[in-house]
Amino acid sequence: MMPKIPLKAIVLVHFVLTIWATQASWISPAYAYMNFFVLAVGIWAVAAKESIDSILMFLVMMFVSILLDMILIGVYYSRGYQIYEVQKNPYVDEFRFSVGMAILNLLLKPLTCVLLYHQYRERGGDYNVGLPNSNAPTGYENIDQPIPSNSQKY
Repeated sequence: MMPKIPLKAIVLVHFVLTIWATQASWISPAYAYMNFFVLAVGIWAVAAKESIDSILMFLVMMFVSILLDMILIGVYYSRGYQIYEVQKNPYVDEFRFSVGMAILNLLLKPLTCVLLYHQYRERGGDYNVGLPNSNAPTGYENIDQPIPSNSQKY
Protein backbone atom coordinates (compact mmCIF):
# COMPACT_ATOMS: atom_id res chain seq x y z
CA MET A 1 0.00 0.00 0.00
CA MET A 2 1.24 3.45 -0.92
CA PRO A 3 1.75 6.00 1.84
CA LYS A 4 -0.74 8.83 1.94
CA ILE A 5 1.36 11.90 1.14
CA PRO A 6 -0.53 15.18 0.91
CA LEU A 7 -0.59 16.79 -2.51
CA LYS A 8 0.57 20.05 -0.93
CA ALA A 9 3.77 18.35 0.22
CA ILE A 10 4.45 16.98 -3.26
CA VAL A 11 4.01 20.41 -4.84
CA LEU A 12 6.14 22.07 -2.15
CA VAL A 13 9.04 19.59 -2.54
CA HIS A 14 9.12 20.02 -6.31
CA PHE A 15 8.86 23.79 -5.92
CA VAL A 16 11.90 23.94 -3.62
CA LEU A 17 13.91 21.58 -5.82
CA THR A 18 13.08 23.62 -8.92
CA ILE A 19 14.17 26.84 -7.19
CA TRP A 20 17.46 25.24 -6.17
CA ALA A 21 17.99 23.73 -9.63
CA THR A 22 17.63 27.10 -11.33
CA GLN A 23 19.75 29.18 -8.95
CA ALA A 24 22.85 28.86 -11.13
CA SER A 25 22.41 30.04 -14.71
CA TRP A 26 23.61 26.83 -16.35
CA ILE A 27 20.27 25.60 -17.71
CA SER A 28 17.82 27.13 -20.15
CA PRO A 29 14.97 29.26 -18.79
CA ALA A 30 12.69 26.69 -20.44
CA TYR A 31 13.46 24.38 -17.51
CA ALA A 32 12.11 26.89 -15.00
CA TYR A 33 9.09 27.84 -17.13
CA MET A 34 8.12 24.22 -17.72
CA ASN A 35 8.52 23.16 -14.09
CA PHE A 36 6.71 26.20 -12.70
CA PHE A 37 3.84 25.63 -15.13
CA VAL A 38 3.60 22.01 -13.96
CA LEU A 39 3.58 23.26 -10.37
CA ALA A 40 0.83 25.76 -11.23
CA VAL A 41 -1.28 22.83 -12.43
CA GLY A 42 -0.35 21.11 -9.16
CA ILE A 43 -1.67 24.08 -7.22
CA TRP A 44 -4.89 23.78 -9.22
CA ALA A 45 -5.06 20.10 -8.21
CA VAL A 46 -4.59 21.09 -4.56
CA ALA A 47 -7.29 23.77 -4.78
CA ALA A 48 -9.82 21.61 -6.65
CA LYS A 49 -9.95 18.72 -4.18
CA GLU A 50 -12.72 16.81 -5.95
CA SER A 51 -11.67 17.44 -9.54
CA ILE A 52 -10.49 14.46 -11.54
CA ASP A 53 -9.40 16.69 -14.41
CA SER A 54 -6.96 18.71 -12.32
CA ILE A 55 -5.14 15.68 -10.90
CA LEU A 56 -5.09 13.96 -14.30
CA MET A 57 -3.65 17.08 -15.93
CA PHE A 58 -1.01 17.30 -13.18
CA LEU A 59 -0.13 13.63 -13.71
CA VAL A 60 0.18 13.98 -17.50
CA MET A 61 2.23 17.16 -17.19
CA MET A 62 4.52 15.46 -14.68
CA PHE A 63 5.10 12.61 -17.17
CA VAL A 64 5.92 15.11 -19.91
CA SER A 65 8.24 17.04 -17.59
CA ILE A 66 10.27 13.88 -16.95
CA LEU A 67 11.12 13.63 -20.63
CA LEU A 68 11.77 17.36 -20.97
CA ASP A 69 13.95 17.43 -17.84
CA MET A 70 16.11 14.63 -19.23
CA ILE A 71 16.53 16.49 -22.51
CA LEU A 72 17.26 19.88 -20.93
CA ILE A 73 19.68 18.55 -18.33
CA GLY A 74 21.46 16.46 -20.97
CA VAL A 75 21.78 19.33 -23.41
CA TYR A 76 22.76 22.11 -21.00
CA TYR A 77 24.96 20.24 -18.54
CA SER A 78 27.97 20.28 -20.85
CA ARG A 79 27.65 24.05 -21.31
CA GLY A 80 27.47 24.57 -17.56
CA TYR A 81 30.38 22.23 -17.00
CA GLN A 82 32.45 24.21 -19.51
CA ILE A 83 31.56 27.55 -17.89
CA TYR A 84 31.93 26.54 -14.24
CA GLU A 85 34.33 23.59 -14.01
CA VAL A 86 36.77 24.05 -16.90
CA GLN A 87 37.11 27.82 -16.66
CA LYS A 88 37.57 27.64 -12.86
CA ASN A 89 34.56 29.83 -12.14
CA PRO A 90 34.38 30.83 -8.43
CA TYR A 91 30.72 29.72 -8.35
CA VAL A 92 31.51 26.10 -9.18
CA ASP A 93 29.97 24.84 -5.91
CA GLU A 94 26.72 26.63 -6.70
CA PHE A 95 26.73 24.93 -10.13
CA ARG A 96 27.31 21.50 -8.59
CA PHE A 97 24.53 22.02 -6.03
CA SER A 98 22.16 23.25 -8.74
CA VAL A 99 22.86 20.25 -10.98
CA GLY A 100 22.41 17.90 -8.02
CA MET A 101 19.01 19.41 -7.20
CA ALA A 102 17.91 19.20 -10.85
CA ILE A 103 18.87 15.52 -10.94
CA LEU A 104 17.19 14.86 -7.57
CA ASN A 105 14.05 16.58 -8.85
CA LEU A 106 14.14 14.37 -11.93
CA LEU A 107 14.64 11.20 -9.86
CA LEU A 108 11.68 12.03 -7.61
CA LYS A 109 9.28 12.63 -10.50
CA PRO A 110 8.51 8.94 -11.27
CA LEU A 111 7.66 8.39 -7.59
CA THR A 112 5.53 11.52 -7.74
CA CYS A 113 3.71 10.11 -10.78
CA VAL A 114 2.87 6.94 -8.85
CA LEU A 115 1.57 9.00 -5.93
CA LEU A 116 -0.44 11.21 -8.29
CA TYR A 117 -1.94 8.15 -9.96
CA HIS A 118 -3.14 6.91 -6.57
CA GLN A 119 -4.62 10.35 -5.88
CA TYR A 120 -6.32 10.15 -9.27
CA ARG A 121 -7.82 6.76 -8.36
CA GLU A 122 -9.00 8.08 -4.99
CA ARG A 123 -10.80 10.95 -6.71
CA GLY A 124 -12.73 8.52 -8.88
CA GLY A 125 -10.57 8.17 -11.98
CA ASP A 126 -10.58 4.87 -13.83
CA TYR A 127 -7.67 2.63 -14.79
CA ASN A 128 -7.78 3.10 -18.54
CA VAL A 129 -6.80 6.73 -18.92
CA GLY A 130 -7.81 7.83 -22.40
CA LEU A 131 -8.69 4.33 -23.56
CA PRO A 132 -12.23 3.22 -24.35
CA ASN A 133 -13.74 0.94 -21.75
CA SER A 134 -14.97 -2.26 -23.39
CA ASN A 135 -17.28 -3.08 -20.44
CA ALA A 136 -19.00 0.29 -20.41
CA PRO A 137 -22.39 0.65 -22.10
CA THR A 138 -22.06 2.20 -25.51
CA GLY A 139 -25.39 3.99 -25.58
CA TYR A 140 -26.37 2.09 -28.72
CA GLU A 141 -29.29 -0.29 -28.56
CA ASN A 142 -29.99 -2.53 -31.53
CA ILE A 143 -33.77 -2.60 -31.87
CA ASP A 144 -33.76 -4.93 -34.88
CA GLN A 145 -32.74 -7.95 -32.80
CA PRO A 146 -35.21 -9.47 -30.34
CA ILE A 147 -34.17 -9.46 -26.71
CA PRO A 148 -33.61 -13.03 -25.46
CA SER A 149 -35.89 -14.02 -22.63
CA ASN A 150 -35.77 -16.75 -20.02
CA SER A 151 -39.29 -17.98 -20.73
CA GLN A 152 -38.71 -20.11 -23.80
CA LYS A 153 -41.30 -22.74 -24.74
CA TYR A 154 -40.12 -26.28 -25.30
